Amino acid sequence: MLDADLLPVTVLTGFLGSGKTTLLNRLVRQPAMRDALVVINEFGDIGLDHRLVAEGDEHSVVEMSSGCLCCTIRGDLSRSVQQAWEALEREGGRPISRMIIETTGLADPAPILHTLMTDHWLAQRFRLDGVVCLVDAANGVSTLNAHRESQRQAAIADCLLVTKADLVDDARLARLREQLSEVNPAAEQLDVRHGEVDAERLTARRLPAAGNSEGRAEGWLGAASYTQVSPAAGLASADASASLLAPAATAPLSRHGEQIRSFCFSVETPIAPEVLEDWLDLVMTLLGDRMLRIKAIVNVAGQAHPLALHGVQHIFHPPVTLPAEACPDGVSRFVFITSGVAPEAITRLFDYFHAAPDA
Repeated sequence: MLDADLLPVTVLTGFLGSGKTTLLNRLVRQPAMRDALVVINEFGDIGLDHRLVAEGDEHSVVEMSSGCLCCTIRGDLSRSVQQAWEALEREGGRPISRMIIETTGLADPAPILHTLMTDHWLAQRFRLDGVVCLVDAANGVSTLNAHRESQRQAAIADCLLVTKADLVDDARLARLREQLSEVNPAAEQLDVRHGEVDAERLTARRLPAAGNSEGRAEGWLGAASYTQVSPAAGLASADASASLLAPAATAPLSRHGEQIRSFCFSVETPIAPEVLEDWLDLVMTLLGDRMLRIKAIVNVAGQAHPLALHGVQHIFHPPVTLPAEACPDGVSRFVFITSGVAPEAITRLFDYFHAAPDA
């Protein structure tokens, strides 16, 4: 099945009290969410949030209350969606148009993205459309400073919704915006008052596909928003390169505590496919969950069209072929969002593979 034929999935995340249920109630009543399957993850044995979400003929709600979606019941996501899908088919209901997954306030969304990418049944039917993170304007600064989960939710998002913006003054809102821009400079920030937001503003954030314009691909990558880092000097040995993958203990802690870093790395010449594969395989394998998200538009040597790459931690979405105009200058651009990893650990490893005699 072509990527364009897969049903879009929006992952709705945000820390405790950020207003996810209020927002979801507004979203599911809008035409853009018609026939949506809503998956609500409750942490604990007795779920409550599903009772607060309006249920009707135009969407279905699936509650998962046996644990946190980000860890203990990832396998249940596939089973629960399959059961809902089969129930709708048996009952002759309208086909599902899209899926919304609301996480708990304490969830790291990365493992959920893993499941969407790697579970065979889900991957044959759904594609990630985007991650939307809610941040409470009144408590957002203190929450980001105090809670690792909040930092990761904001860092991995495609869109940041600042809720309860009407409850704070302009100065406080500006401080929160600045802090969110440090964590995730490319994410669009939208103010939300009383849970009201146009559902269409939250959709169509997916990976670019063949036929999309240059501007569409650049907007998905957002490379211009990130700090640019340069290739480092080549390394003499594999041992030297491996030593760079230790945690960045000498780097100063940001005010966010977890050393979340966002940066863009560019390569001006075409990259040999074996260099690209070996470099990213080693980076993803050794750094694991410290690689929060990777996006790239890559000019691969010997290929007429650039590729779009999207990775979350150690899992990559299948590459997407782009039209030639998506990379008109021939420059490959990689966006990295990491936790506790110095940019040099990544750029020097690239230099090592790129400079290897058999590269």
